[in-house]
Amino acid sequence: MRKRQDHTKVIVIVLTIIVVIWIFINIFIVFNILDLYKEKKKDSNTIENTLVQNEITAQEIEENANDREIEGLKDADERTRIQQYCGKFIRYIENKEYSKAYDLLYPDFKTNYFPTLEEFSNYAKNTFPNDLIIVTYDNIERQGEYYILFTTITSPLQPDYNMSQRFALIENDFNDFLISFDVKQ
Repeated sequence: MRKRQDHTKVIVIVLTIIVVIWIFINIFIVFNILDLYKEKKKDSNTIENTLVQNEITAQEIEENANDREIEGLKDADERTRIQQYCGKFIRYIENKEYSKAYDLLYPDFKTNYFPTLEEFSNYAKNTFPNDLIIVTYDNIERQGEYYILFTTITSPLQPDYNMSQRFALIENDFNDFLISFDVKQ
């Protein structure tokens, strides 16, 4: 009987040791998981903070592009600047950004021909090529503060399309201009 009690004590001790070891292993695993979670959260916060610090708004991007454009225009001669202004207007039409193109129109011209953005958009859609627009700058004349730019507009995707177009521009400052053009009926 004594032997049986000794044997039972040994089993209880061994089982107790096994349970204690199992508890320590689980505690170790839990702490490792918590450390990994904390490290992952720290990395996530670091990445999030970096993204927030590097986040640039669309307005800031546009302002930076405008500043770079102005710097390029300062080194350009009159003809190049006027052609670039006209090209910007045409790009807006080509990209169907009619409100941006509309904002570049001379106020009196806008009032007389296109009192609403919708009227201008319809005109642009019906008059200019629908896809790729190619502008050939034929001649430029200066009449006081106005520049008259004579162009030919074509499209490689519409081989039959060919339009002579005259633009009148006034430059207030670098990249600050107003435009009007011959309205085709």
